[in-house]
Amino acid sequence: MTAGKICAIVDAKMVYSNIGKNRIKRFFFAALLLFILLFTGCNTKSTEALYPDELSVSGNIRDALKAHSHDITVRFTSGKDLSGEGAYLADKWITLALAESGDPKGGDYIRYQYGGYTVRADSKKVRGGYENTIVITPKYYLYLFEEERTDEKVKELMEAFGFDEGTSDAEKTAVIYDYICNNVRYDRVHEGNPYHTLRSTAYGALVTGCATCQGYCVSIYRLCREAGLDCRVITGTGHSSDGDTFHSWNIVKIDGKWYGLDATRDSELPEYEYFLKGSGDFKDHTPADEFLSEDFLKQYPMSEKNY
Repeated sequence: MTAGKICAIVDAKMVYSNIGKNRIKRFFFAALLLFILLFTGCNTKSTEALYPDELSVSGNIRDALKAHSHDITVRFTSGKDLSGEGAYLADKWITLALAESGDPKGGDYIRYQYGGYTVRADSKKVRGGYENTIVITPKYYLYLFEEERTDEKVKELMEAFGFDEGTSDAEKTAVIYDYICNNVRYDRVHEGNPYHTLRSTAYGALVTGCATCQGYCVSIYRLCREAGLDCRVITGTGHSSDGDTFHSWNIVKIDGKWYGLDATRDSELPEYEYFLKGSGDFKDHTPADEFLSEDFLKQYPMSEKNY
């Protein structure tokens, strides 16, 4: 016990007696250790928070798109300059923002009523990393006041339809389809005019009564969603005696199965030929590749038979 204590005291004395000689070495070692700890800590933190939360950002972008915001700015700090990834991040966020959620004014309603976006990205060094700023500027097919007028029209129609708890999904679909086919005419006046984008909107179909296939489809989508029906807009190729052209139509879910609708064509026919059709009888329609993927077909399995 005594020897142990003496040795401990001696050792302590020896350390303190050599402080002057070892001060530089100890200072250098401590500084190096601190640098390593800080560097490792910063790297770990920046790796974990290199990108902002995707769901939060995409949700904010969705709200901004619905509000027709001119510039949508995403600003966040990370341990890396991400200005070179601006276009990639914007595309990822927009894709998530346009995902189907059952929102009548979200999903396909936004997707098919805007013409893409431009991206500006910048980054500056700040304490603790980099402040990254990504600005997304969407191109809308209509102005906000026109969207507000569309909202008013939709509200009027939903009240006039008078759907209640006793109205079946098939009945709701038929009422909506009848209204569109009987009150919207195909816009041939502005064919070939890329600047008249209103023809591709619900405003064109519901307010002016004149639209192209895309306007028909987003109108049906909006009204079906408002009525509590699952609906999607499908794009692809329409085949006819006049040749193959870009075309769009809808699919709607009734009693657990999906059926095809093409109000654009039926609006010009004496009798419906494209209402609630199964995959085996939905002739003259070839969906784009994205709607033929295994994941899409699994999520939206078409009925083989007509309703």
